[in-house]
Amino acid sequence: MYNFRYKIDIEGYPCQRPRLGRFGNTYNTPKYTIHKKHSAFLLKALQIPQSEYEYVCIRFYFPYPKSTPKKQRIDLQPMRGKYDIDNLVKSFLDALQDSGIIKNDSCVCGIYAEKIYTTQEKGWIEFDFE
Repeated sequence: MYNFRYKIDIEGYPCQRPRLGRFGNTYNTPKYTIHKKHSAFLLKALQIPQSEYEYVCIRFYFPYPKSTPKKQRIDLQPMRGKYDIDNLVKSFLDALQDSGIIKNDSCVCGIYAEKIYTTQEKGWIEFDFE
């Protein structure tokens, strides 16, 4: 069994429900589309070998909101509330597919995902495959 661990310096962003255009066409929001392209670019730069990875472990790290008092900020605290984790995972799997690391996200059998607060100023995504 192989185990690879990687990190990309971009905050997770949730996949949103496609919007319906005036003429019946569907589209994603520009912010989501830009985020997915940027994530795919960073993933390509890691030169991860293409494979049918069965299990993915993903950790999304987010900085505390500026309104949170510094004495209440605890590093690696579980993040509750903001963002549904299933939408974060969907967005990340789409980026893996767009970068060519996986052919289709349907080949993934299991996913472990966490949302974590960090005291760092910027967030990032850590992940590994099995």
